[in-house]
Amino acid sequence: MRNNSKYKTRKILAATATVTMLATGMISSSDVFAEERQQQKKISTSLQEEKSVKLENRTYIVPGKGDVEALKQQERKSMAFSPYEPTGLYAKPNEQITINVEGNQNIQAYIGTYSYDASWREDSKIKSFTLKPGTNTIQSPNGGMIYFYNKQQGGTIRTTVTTGGTTTPFFELGKHTKQDLINMLDQYPNAHAVELKGERVLITASPARVKKYLLGSNTDPVQLLKKMDEATRIQDKVAGLSEEQVDKHYIHYVEENHSPDYYMYATSYRTAYVGDAIQYVLDINKFIKDGWGPWHEAGHLRQQSPWKFYNMTEVQNNIYSLSVEKAFTSNQPFRLQQEGAYTKAFQYLEQSNKNYDEISDAFVKLVMLWQLQLAYGEDFYPKLHQLYRDMPSNELPQTDETKKQLFMISASKVAKQNLIPFFEKWGLRPNNDTIQKVTALGYPVLTAEIWKGTDSNPIKPDMPNGINILEGKQFAWSLKGISDFEFAKINFNKSTEEMQVDLKTGVPHHYFNETYASIKVQNASGKVVYKKDIYGNKQQSAESQKVPVKIGDYIELTHLEGLHRATLINVDNSKQESFGKKAMYEVTKEGLKKVEKMPEVTILDGNQFAWSLKGISDFEFAKINFNKSTEEMQVDLKAGIPHHYFNETYASIKVQNATGKVVYKKDIYGNKQQNAESQKVPVKVGDYIELTHLEGVHRATFTNVDNSKQESFGKKVMYEVTKEGMKKVEKMPETTVLDGNQFGWSLKGYSDREIAKVDYNRATEKMQVKLEAGVPHSYFNNTYASIKVQNSSGSIVYNKEIVGNRQQTAESQTVPVKVGDYIEFTHIEGEAVKEKTRATLINLENNKQEYIGKKRTYQVTSTGLNKID
Repeated sequence: MRNNSKYKTRKILAATATVTMLATGMISSSDVFAEERQQQKKISTSLQEEKSVKLENRTYIVPGKGDVEALKQQERKSMAFSPYEPTGLYAKPNEQITINVEGNQNIQAYIGTYSYDASWREDSKIKSFTLKPGTNTIQSPNGGMIYFYNKQQGGTIRTTVTTGGTTTPFFELGKHTKQDLINMLDQYPNAHAVELKGERVLITASPARVKKYLLGSNTDPVQLLKKMDEATRIQDKVAGLSEEQVDKHYIHYVEENHSPDYYMYATSYRTAYVGDAIQYVLDINKFIKDGWGPWHEAGHLRQQSPWKFYNMTEVQNNIYSLSVEKAFTSNQPFRLQQEGAYTKAFQYLEQSNKNYDEISDAFVKLVMLWQLQLAYGEDFYPKLHQLYRDMPSNELPQTDETKKQLFMISASKVAKQNLIPFFEKWGLRPNNDTIQKVTALGYPVLTAEIWKGTDSNPIKPDMPNGINILEGKQFAWSLKGISDFEFAKINFNKSTEEMQVDLKTGVPHHYFNETYASIKVQNASGKVVYKKDIYGNKQQSAESQKVPVKIGDYIELTHLEGLHRATLINVDNSKQESFGKKAMYEVTKEGLKKVEKMPEVTILDGNQFAWSLKGISDFEFAKINFNKSTEEMQVDLKAGIPHHYFNETYASIKVQNATGKVVYKKDIYGNKQQNAESQKVPVKVGDYIELTHLEGVHRATFTNVDNSKQESFGKKVMYEVTKEGMKKVEKMPETTVLDGNQFGWSLKGYSDREIAKVDYNRATEKMQVKLEAGVPHSYFNNTYASIKVQNSSGSIVYNKEIVGNRQQTAESQTVPVKVGDYIEFTHIEGEAVKEKTRATLINLENNKQEYIGKKRTYQVTSTGLNKID
């Protein structure tokens, strides 16, 4: 192995990105790891065809592997794999590349390779383009390799590079041999780059270093790519992803020659190896026997953010590198042993007042994570990854502390054991809420000293599988009375979502003149689905009933003598226990979970709600019914005069979406004749409902149709529609002039004559520019106003300068503008007090407007516009 100092970590600060690196070893920081993947149609079947560069060799069938950023979010990762699908073609600086796209779908193209053509600080030098069906011409001032990127999930797009581009050595697994690579390097000795593509990996390196380290070590590129694919699949397994589930984009291994202070690093869309460090990728013996660097960097691309808490960036990723090491180098000491990490860890564990956050040695911290795998097996981390993938996005922790606390709970769930003793031993410091939540899982408390485990001496937990009475699919409860007479039997099958309640004829216990036992089922919103109170000294009739019970519902049982006469049985594993005087369970994916209390139903929880608005003599002039499940609100207005005493707005109904757009509005006057009216209004989660009523304290009622609760809502009430039902809010969201999809700009000149009108529709990604014929303003012999559009990569898409005293001809043009692009306006009189209305932005959806001033630049965002100056 190399000098261990090469893997020490340190932090790098950058204005635009934080990159995890190896500089003379492993360098640390936060979150910019790599991703690369795409696939190309297999073109030539022999090197001779490549030499001739026939037209068909420039046709590519680009598979749709999904959106790398969406897949990153789906897998809860910090960084995405690479979007690239290589072509083997190089575009010279400013060379025009013509590409034909077949079908009716857009596709992305890139010129340039991240890290190969620029340092990690200069990603803007890599140019991306949206290609539309038909003929497209692209070019880059920097040049670089050409790639495609098909964001579709499934399907293919056929592209052909019709003109431009220079062939470079491009080795494809399953198509070429080692001799082919030698021939390619001989034919193109001065190629911009060499690329080698496996099933799951892509390598970009210089011809010189491919010759020196790949061919120079007698490496067979076929075997190298197979081994790198194998390492990728080993890490897939750690992440709990099957071959069908994995992100099919490539992991990109790139030679980097722009950051001499660094050694190796991982950042968005790639892993990079500075200078000669690429040898640990290109030399198969080094990759297999001494490949910690590449394994470590690829591991960064796997890290899940929700359990990457304080100082874990250079720790968490090493569970992936350890797994590859274990598979590749089983005949030599593992990394933790080489680093002396176990010895240091055991010294740390003997300390008092331990704090895991303050451990400076990344390998000592890694021991804790690895001991969980040693104790609970190779399924531990796959299950943990899946657990985090299954969590709703809005429940994912955002701070270091909440990440740490949830990790302790999640690890206990996966281990099926209360791991609080383990984490406390390591100084991870669970808070009271975490301790309560882990205890509520019902798993046995860890007693085995798994914190003493090592690779050579793993310590298994006392209950390896954490057999738990609350885990399973079938459960039964037995309720007994006097002389152990079983007066009630309950059978619950989680798979069929059905609970069978059987009551037997008889008197449960004549000593008790009160409720002796009870059975209740309640759904997640608090609605009682089933309730049975059983009196001790009352004759009970035989009764049998099936009750629907599903995940998320709650079951409550009480029994005055429950300690000896009330039993829970796990039908799957035959375990049983008495549940005492009262037990409450939540139905979960794993089985049951004991809870301290049932969710309290409120008037705002549920799916169906109604409002009644009444007037004089309690005449109901408006009835509103809202069904959250169907996302529909029915408004029914009755004919008549609501209240002739009020010569003003007596009541009102308003629906507004999350962006502030008013979807429905009705003002109801007191003394005006109202016509009968019925209307369906679309209302969904995230929308807002506002109701007013001058006599609302007595004549405006809100009813929860699910649980029949009701209340008067007073003179004014505002609700937000939530997943759970309704939430009262203090105010509706206010939209600004910058929120929405449609915007207009008006530029005026002398005598307030409109010289230019610009309309932008963000949904259609089109901006319409209309210039009016005439002289804008004869007083100004220079640029009076201007309009410019620049895309996210810095290219000018549209630029118009309007000279004040020059005759302007009428002109109309449609300009493509999408999220990430920039729109800039200037106007000499944009700030003048008297003429400030001569440069105006208008939001065409909410009619709000503002003055632009002398210069204003906007960036198009996913929610509207953002002022950047």
